[in-house]
Amino acid sequence: MDKDGKKGPSYVEYTRLAGVGTQLVVSTLVGFGMGRWLDGKLGTRPVLTIVFVLLGLAAGYLNAYKTLKKVGS
Repeated sequence: MDKDGKKGPSYVEYTRLAGVGTQLVVSTLVGFGMGRWLDGKLGTRPVLTIVFVLLGLAAGYLNAYKTLKKVGS
């Protein structure tokens, strides 16, 4: 507790915040891998790679938003 009697951020919240960057990178890389694999199977290079990278980025940002909202409240 701080001097005002309010409870400060816990280690769990710091851990969640530290994972936000990792989640963004991993979701983008997973999207890239899936798109690249599907492009190789379907011969649509680079259309699906671009689509899945964008989907991975969107998923990463959505997850980051949810995490930041949870920690902020």
